[in-house]
Amino acid sequence: MRTLVVICLFAVAVGAVSVAQPKKQQPKKSTEQAPLIPIPKEALNPPVVTPPVEYNPRKRPDIGQMREYEFPRYEEATLKNGLKIYVIEDHRQPTIGFRLEVRAGESFDGDKPGLSYLMANLLTKGTRKRSALDIATALDSIGAELSASTGGEVLTVTASGLKKHMPLLLAIFSDVVVNPTFPKEELDKLMPQVLAAIRQEKSRPMQLAMALSRMVLYGPDHPSAKRRTEESVRSITVEDIRAFHSTYVRPNNIASLAIVGDVTLKEIVPQIEAAFRRWEAGKIEIAPPPPPKPMPRGVYFVERPGSVQSTIVLCGLAPGRKDPDYEKLDLAVELLGNGFSGRLFKTLRETYSFTYTPYAFLTQGKYFNRFVAGADVRTPVTDSAILVLRREVEKVANEPATDEELNVIKQNVLGNYQMNFEQPWFVASLLQSAHYLEVSEEFMKGYPTRIAAMSPYDALSAAERYLQPRNWWLVVVGKPDIAKELERWGDVYRYDLDLKQIGSAQPESVSMSVAELLRRYTDALGGEQKLRSVQTIVKESSVTLNAGGQQFDGSSTVKQKAPNKLYQRLSLPVVQQEQWVDGTNAWIKQGPQAPQPAPDRIAPEMLDRATMFYVTKLPQLGYQCSIVGKRNGAIVLRATKNGKETRFYFDEKTFLLRRTDYQQGNPDEGGITMSEYYDDYAPVEGIMLPRKERLESPMFSMSSTNTYQLGIPLDDSQFEPPKQ
Repeated sequence: MRTLVVICLFAVAVGAVSVAQPKKQQPKKSTEQAPLIPIPKEALNPPVVTPPVEYNPRKRPDIGQMREYEFPRYEEATLKNGLKIYVIEDHRQPTIGFRLEVRAGESFDGDKPGLSYLMANLLTKGTRKRSALDIATALDSIGAELSASTGGEVLTVTASGLKKHMPLLLAIFSDVVVNPTFPKEELDKLMPQVLAAIRQEKSRPMQLAMALSRMVLYGPDHPSAKRRTEESVRSITVEDIRAFHSTYVRPNNIASLAIVGDVTLKEIVPQIEAAFRRWEAGKIEIAPPPPPKPMPRGVYFVERPGSVQSTIVLCGLAPGRKDPDYEKLDLAVELLGNGFSGRLFKTLRETYSFTYTPYAFLTQGKYFNRFVAGADVRTPVTDSAILVLRREVEKVANEPATDEELNVIKQNVLGNYQMNFEQPWFVASLLQSAHYLEVSEEFMKGYPTRIAAMSPYDALSAAERYLQPRNWWLVVVGKPDIAKELERWGDVYRYDLDLKQIGSAQPESVSMSVAELLRRYTDALGGEQKLRSVQTIVKESSVTLNAGGQQFDGSSTVKQKAPNKLYQRLSLPVVQQEQWVDGTNAWIKQGPQAPQPAPDRIAPEMLDRATMFYVTKLPQLGYQCSIVGKRNGAIVLRATKNGKETRFYFDEKTFLLRRTDYQQGNPDEGGITMSEYYDDYAPVEGIMLPRKERLESPMFSMSSTNTYQLGIPLDDSQFEPPKQ
């Protein structure tokens, strides 16, 4: 049943209920004569006593006003080699710390994923002056720490210790950054540990899901989607690591150094200049990364035998950090995943008990990002949890939050933000992020003001653009048994634990002609002679529409008369629609409007679908048909007419029709893909008909439960709109 549905959004006003408080009983006045005693002077001007606050446990406390904050003081400088310096003074403890950021992360690994990871781990394992043992012994002797790591586009090196040991700590810190040697024996020691860690990742569904989501959204060959494997790590040599360090670890490669602790700019800059005097600027020619090339929309399923739960991830592309929509979208995502206040917590955990810790977040890349929402759920409720997850995300994309709900979220976001200023390293990370993003420090300082000023419609404007169903991909990690139930959400692409696709990406070839496939479908329905004997069909259905995060129940009636007459009526609280086809003409009626002739672009399709068992007659109706192949247990038939393509999916075992995909809307304007699913076939007077149907689109879904009557007399007047 192909139906044009108009979704009406409406607001529900919720009234507040106040709880009446009991009156306080006044104490009785005493009738006894008080004794005469001297009155002290203090008693003549008694202090003002604030009456005790009375609490009502049934009333939620009011949200207080956010206190204004002042960005902590810092100083900055730039060395001759291009290194940016930030000094954040903290004289509460006699300590000092260094934090270096440089554009030398995993995104630049090229054809050898894992290269920057190995480089970071080997930085502290030997320099021209010091061996790995020398470095470890010296740090241990002064109780200091030194580490290096990579993530995304950035290499981070940190060191911390007591200020009195700063000369030695700074000497070691600068030495590992500028003069590492990457000894072959240290690489040989590290390699087994890295390979073991890669193998352990296969037992961590969340890591598998996040890695696959990057591949799906950015494209498998995109620099941001590359993932280290045992093969890629084994191929890395010491020469590769040294070349990577020489190319990327340069002071003019958007590098910055933050110094936090009991120190001043005037005191520390000369020592930094001396320590890094041999760190030379290099020729940096790094182009911005290519735009993402997402894989086909569908379900990307990692088969993990033995899983007792499913990891479900709904993901989509999001803008870069400097995009005006980023902070608005981040606030919209917080509506979903802001801990106990987030909607996913309230639904997936509290209402349905599907999971313990649902989440939603935006990544923080410079050029582009991912929106991610998901949870680990019990295997039996995988399908139900996906439905709830989709509903909640869709609701954020279509309806503004209330002022009260958004204020709670903003208070949480800004409260946590301000509490983080208790840690000077947070200030350092903000300043270094501004430097890396190439935005002003004033822009970073203005974050709280911008968030506080945002309205529900600011968040909605970004969510409408990025969180609509047409922008979703679904990633699932779980037992192979659930693959079948995932098909309702789109084509299922299966992967193993190494994230290699199982089977060909292309459909399997089928040695069957179109005529033979349609003949087998005809036989599966009941045979050509039986189908020819059917003159009328009446289908009555109970219908449920899910749209904009809301559910509406209604009914549908379809009447069909051979050879090509059709009447349809859909009745829902938000949709009233009728269609007529008399074999030559087609009409549509929406709501209270008078019936109108069907538009030219859809009238031919309505006439085709009015043909009794029209799929068995596609070639006779003028469709150009070909068999695409077999995918996920279904034989796919492509049918094209008037420039429009429809795909039919026939069960490879029963040859019954399981699914139909087609475009609705003007193709020149993009249109949207509609998918119809047919399940629970049962014989009705010798004809196999589906008792369950489902219509899926990026904007809504509609399911129906059907009953049929065959051979009921139907007058031709029922297939024309009533006379006005």
